[in-house]
Amino acid sequence: MSPTGEDSAYWQWSADGKYLAECSDSRILVRDSKTWDVLTDDQGKRTGLKFEALKTFQWSPKDNIIAVWTLEKDNNPARLVLVEIPKRTELASRSRTQCEAELHWQSEGEYLCLLVTKLSKTKKKVGTNVEIFRVKQKNVPVDIVTIEDSVRGFFWESKGHRFAVLTADEAGLHPKLRIFVLGSEKLQEVACFDLPSNSFNKVIWAPEGQYFVVASVSSATGANSSGDLLFCGLTQDNKLEILHKDEHFMATSVDWDPSSRYVITAVTQPMEAGSKAYKFSMEAGYAIWTFQGRKLFQQQKEALYAVNWRPHPPSQLPKARQNDIRKNIKQFSKKYDAMDDSAKETARQAFKAEREAKANAFCEILERLRQYRDEREKELGWEEAIISFNKNQDWKEEKTDIDEELGVTEELIPNS
Repeated sequence: MSPTGEDSAYWQWSADGKYLAECSDSRILVRDSKTWDVLTDDQGKRTGLKFEALKTFQWSPKDNIIAVWTLEKDNNPARLVLVEIPKRTELASRSRTQCEAELHWQSEGEYLCLLVTKLSKTKKKVGTNVEIFRVKQKNVPVDIVTIEDSVRGFFWESKGHRFAVLTADEAGLHPKLRIFVLGSEKLQEVACFDLPSNSFNKVIWAPEGQYFVVASVSSATGANSSGDLLFCGLTQDNKLEILHKDEHFMATSVDWDPSSRYVITAVTQPMEAGSKAYKFSMEAGYAIWTFQGRKLFQQQKEALYAVNWRPHPPSQLPKARQNDIRKNIKQFSKKYDAMDDSAKETARQAFKAEREAKANAFCEILERLRQYRDEREKELGWEEAIISFNKNQDWKEEKTDIDEELGVTEELIPNS
């Protein structure tokens, strides 16, 4: 996602599709998608946005704002710049030295994370700053958290104000899952969980937030992973819940369905032929889970190259109503639990009635057969045949009485 040379280019559409931005290592050209003209500057000239040592840029997922990251060069520090399009207004700018950085937009465009890895003079990584820019607030304030351990991944909660960070110590051991929440005034850590395996490398949040899967995912062109899965959730008061632990060996993808109710894990093979493709083809297949980690279905599928959920229409409930339901989920749970119990009781009564009806029908058939036998027994000689059969068997009836003492109990009778 970054330019690799003077002639290379990286392009990206804005969230609303009105603009297309293209960058090289020194400028960003922003075009109007209707006319295909480059946007003009304050002097009316159709020029690009110029940045020295341009590394990468990303559009906000909701607004026409570009986040630009430039590298440190000569005596100029590395910089993050937020630019509003089409006005080309610079909303915020921050400078950093001796570092590497990654950009991570929150799904609603309210926050931007600048993940800054600090470097020593010998280019050794010596810690990470998680810098959160509150883009929608006046003057774009910044919250900063310093993490001494090595950061393996940063993952925003979908449509939320929380994020997860996977960390490990300097030796790459003691992996942890750390959860942070952005309050109205400050950023704070609300959970820290020691992961049971060193292979976990991704956190996949549900589209509606709250629930997530911590997974060990294989790269189709890289090293294998164990396929370990941790199904987790966060309550409204930010308490971490570990719902279930399982695995899908060599899983290459973990995806939530649009309703946030189900998860599909899959082992897919790359299109290119070769030893790596063969390696994944041996385990190719998919599994479907509930959000709580209960496996519903699993299927091996030869030559499986991709798995995707069907698109889902957006919720008809307004955002405020959805938040109210999440906040008062226990009250709604009681209501729907009572409805579930009523439905289960109705189903039990229906099953019982059906079973009794079948039993009564069978007994009626037996009764008709008994009556038929009684009516035809003498006529057909069945009674004589039974008596003759029993005589020929030479059976003897013996009676044996067995006396057994089961126990003795002593009771004390009080003196009168």
